Amino acid sequence: MKDSGLVVSTRTDLAEVEVFCLIEACHGCAAERLCTKQDSSKSRLVVKNPVRASVGDKVEVEIPESTYNKALIIIFSTLIFASLGGMGLGYLLSVVLSIPSQEPSLIGLVLFLLLSGAGLFWFFRDRNKDPLYPVITDILQKGDRNG
Repeated sequence: MKDSGLVVSTRTDLAEVEVFCLIEACHGCAAERLCTKQDSSKSRLVVKNPVRASVGDKVEVEIPESTYNKALIIIFSTLIFASLGGMGLGYLLSVVLSIPSQEPSLIGLVLFLLLSGAGLFWFFRDRNKDPLYPVITDILQKGDRNG
């Protein structure tokens, strides 16, 4: 999804962009959770700024919806497989040790969920944080301060 907005502040490689928000469009936007809504018509997004836009510039922002969808698929499928694997391993352990299956299955479930949660945290923190940010793709109009 592409949108336009006004740069209100900049930091090293990031910028804060005020985008015009149509309420109908906001509910379907992948970055809705990242927005800081000021009122019903304006929102602020922290975005990557590879084009070095300055305060006052009108810019085009691309919100990578397909990247968000892929990340959600990775998260939920990992947690589902970890749940099933943990319960299955706990059940197999209970059969081998000839003990009731409830406790080992619960322990396997919790253990696999904790391990997969830690793995997902590491995966998205170190590797995939950058593609999840919205990005300024173009400067549509230079601000008054920038000539």
